[in-house]
Amino acid sequence: MTTKKRKSPDGKATNDLVFSAYTATNDEVFPFVLSLYVEPGSTVADVTYGKGVFWRKVPQDAYKLLPSDLESGVDCRNLPYQDASINCVVFDPPYMHTPGGSAHVGHQNYEGYYKNNLANSEKKYHEAVIDLYFTAAREAWRVLHHGGVYIVKCQDEVCANQQRLTHVELINELQSYGFIVEDLFVVLRNGKPGVSRLLTQAHARKNHSYFLVFLKPKGRKRWPGLKNRLHVATNGAGKPRSQPAMNEELPLFR
Repeated sequence: MTTKKRKSPDGKATNDLVFSAYTATNDEVFPFVLSLYVEPGSTVADVTYGKGVFWRKVPQDAYKLLPSDLESGVDCRNLPYQDASINCVVFDPPYMHTPGGSAHVGHQNYEGYYKNNLANSEKKYHEAVIDLYFTAAREAWRVLHHGGVYIVKCQDEVCANQQRLTHVELINELQSYGFIVEDLFVVLRNGKPGVSRLLTQAHARKNHSYFLVFLKPKGRKRWPGLKNRLHVATNGAGKPRSQPAMNEELPLFR
C-alpha cells in the first residue's frame, strides 16, 4: 500500500519582516510602510513634501512622486488632481500646537506653518490641528483610486492639561468617511525629549508618533497584501540605506 506524500505548507521561515514599532527616524520607517502597502510604479502624492525627508531612503525611480506643499502653492485641502486619479496620498502636517515654551521643539508645530495666515481657520489649538487632518482626509478620499492608500503621520499631545489621543480621533473620524484602517506603525524617538522648565509633570511625556495606514476600499474586498513589493535595502543594523538626494526640494515644511 502506497501512502500519499504529505504536501509541504506554502511559504518559508524568515525573520525578514516589517514590524509595527521601530526606534528610528521617520525616514527609516517610511520605506517599510511603503513596502507593505504601495506597489512600485504607483502614483504617490506627498502633499506635505517640504524637504522630502520621508523619501531620503526610498529609491527615486520606485514611484511616480507628485511632491507639493502649502508654500509651493498647493493646499492639501484643495489638490490639483482629478477624482480617483492617485494610488497613494502621504500626509504629514504640523501635528501639534506650540503655545510658547520649548516643549515641542524638534516637532512640527501648527502655528509656525498653518495658523499664521497660511491656512485660515476659526478653530484654535488642538481643534484647529485636528480639523486640518479631517479636511485633508476628505480631499484625499476624493483623489484616491478605490483601493488607494492614505498614509498619515501623527502624534498624540496634551493640550491645556488634557490628554488628546490624536491617532484615536483620526481613526474614528476617517472610518466615518469610508476609510478602513489597515495598519499602525509606532515610531519611538531616539533619546529622551526634555522641557525647558518643569514645575509638576502631570502626564507621560510623548516620545513616540505614528504612521497610520488607511485604505479607500474597493467593494468589500479586504487588503490582500502586495506580491510586487518595494525592496528595502538595509544596512547591518536592519535600517534602510540612504538614497541619492532628490533633484529638487520644495520650500521647508519639516
